[in-house]
Amino acid sequence: MPARVPAWLARLQELAAEHDWLEWTSVPVAGLSNHQFRVPGDLRAFLRHERSRRPHGSGAFAPVALPVSVQGADLASVQARLAVLRPDLIVLMGAPDWVEALAPQAALGCWTIDDTLGDADAAAQALLWPLLRGETATAVELELASPGQTPIGLATSWGSTCQTSATQQCEHAFRKIPALVLRALRGLQQANLGSPSSRQATLRLKASPLHAGAGIRALARTLAVRFGIRWQHQRQPFEDPWFVLIRQDRDPLDPERPDITRFQALTASAALGTQIWADPCSIEAGDRKLIFVEECTPDARIAHIACLEVPEQGPVRRLGVVLDRPYHLSFPQVFRWEGTWYMTVESGQARCVTLYRAQGFPMMWQPMGDLLSGRHCVDPVLHHHEGRWYLFANIAESGGSTWDELFLFVADTLTGPYVPHPANPIVADVRRARPAGRLFLHDGRLIRPAQDCAASYGAATVFNEVLTLSPTQYRECPLGRLDASWVDGLDGCHTYSATGRLEVLDARGVPRNAALRKVV
Repeated sequence: MPARVPAWLARLQELAAEHDWLEWTSVPVAGLSNHQFRVPGDLRAFLRHERSRRPHGSGAFAPVALPVSVQGADLASVQARLAVLRPDLIVLMGAPDWVEALAPQAALGCWTIDDTLGDADAAAQALLWPLLRGETATAVELELASPGQTPIGLATSWGSTCQTSATQQCEHAFRKIPALVLRALRGLQQANLGSPSSRQATLRLKASPLHAGAGIRALARTLAVRFGIRWQHQRQPFEDPWFVLIRQDRDPLDPERPDITRFQALTASAALGTQIWADPCSIEAGDRKLIFVEECTPDARIAHIACLEVPEQGPVRRLGVVLDRPYHLSFPQVFRWEGTWYMTVESGQARCVTLYRAQGFPMMWQPMGDLLSGRHCVDPVLHHHEGRWYLFANIAESGGSTWDELFLFVADTLTGPYVPHPANPIVADVRRARPAGRLFLHDGRLIRPAQDCAASYGAATVFNEVLTLSPTQYRECPLGRLDASWVDGLDGCHTYSATGRLEVLDARGVPRNAALRKVV
């Protein structure tokens, strides 16, 4: 590689050092340079305009200086260095005419880093197609191409499309690239990845071909979207709050054809003031029906966990705060195991997933210990299956979004230790990765509710059938999607929970013509 590399590649080096299955050695070469990618004039002008709007962006392609280990750009000196290293695989940036000479020096040959990974303009162009089409999600796909062969897909992650900026979309995508490259190398190391028959291949982003005038179209579209957002903010400067809905019906929601009817929206009485409730988790404790929720006020910076009790008739009763910490708490998941009540919550700010045990149910909870620590995990869900415990949680890989990648951890006992699942991330798709409540059975099928955050955070709930769940394998498929279109005035719903005949979910907005039920 050159002595100055894009920032994402320097980040890849840092991540590689954290893994014991991989030994990554960089060989910066003084004088080596990258390709200079050429783009059509209108696209180049559009990208120049984009960067002028964010002159101090983080810059996935900002050059990072590395200590030079091989002086000069002499091929022979590089070959001598590689003869000592004896690598399994060579990844080459720059000097494409070196590939033929270097490929025989590695057991798996040489991968050349393509301009789509080495040049900011080429990367932006490769990721432009979803923005031009107005798609809510963008696939960041790494592939390996060899002459005369069908490209091999290495790793893919779906993220939200940034409709207002092509360069910002590129920045978001390249936060994923270091983790995707590591995922590809892991597949190679585990022999799960098909290797090209040729010892020379190109590592690149999969891209759709663009037609003439793409730069002009992109400019028109991003300007129109920005204007629409500005106009919407002028009409409604504040985001609508989240609230909880309940339904007690003989026919529970069908995950394949999810539909909500005859619901009641919970609203706080004047004595409680303005309360926002979200992330509901319903349980039955004897003849009592309880809902644990994230609770806060509109001006609060952090939230706590509260408990509501739902009688068959009359107002819902707020029992009070059950868990409060100096950091944000949300997404309570309450369950009973071997006669004892337990709870997990999201505490991503504290970089841990803590297990709590009830000391005086439902109001008093005692921490038992951290199931995971040192990771920014969001929306953790525990599930017991065939004698083992599985912990689902979304984690931001290499500084990316917490919406996109679902990770799984496995333990033999409730308290752990929890070890990463070998298939991680088990879902890499913003449209159905982040948990939306506990797993449940429906007609003998195991269902995992998830959030669709492509268009916006918590835009919809997607129900997935879990087909395979074991310590070594995971597989699921989407069944149905519940968005906010079932009632006027809503623009999101992102948590679902059911116990007996009581179903609860949350939604964002101000529902029109909805039946209300007071909370006192």
